[in-house]
Amino acid sequence: MTVTLHNGRPGVIVVTGEGDLVGVGPLSEAVDHALSQHPHLVLDLAGVTFADSTFLNTLLRARLLAQENEGSVHLLAPSTVVRHLLKLTGAELFFPVLTSE
Repeated sequence: MTVTLHNGRPGVIVVTGEGDLVGVGPLSEAVDHALSQHPHLVLDLAGVTFADSTFLNTLLRARLLAQENEGSVHLLAPSTVVRHLLKLTGAELFFPVLTSE
């Protein structure tokens, strides 16, 4: 998994590759850093090719952290894999989806 953080208002994190136990560490660190700078976050998930429960837990944790500071987490163009995981678990209700920046 590759994670690229673009600091700003909101912070934007671009995620590509496989979202699994091995790959979520850098994503979690980027989320923590971005949310320490600004309470709103956009996760560009168009390039995610695999996503498991660990990845989902990272997304849900990001949402909770943002909400603690009256912020939000939006998903930008989630891949088919991510959309399937969110729909399968019912988590799609918790994340607004953006189709373009």
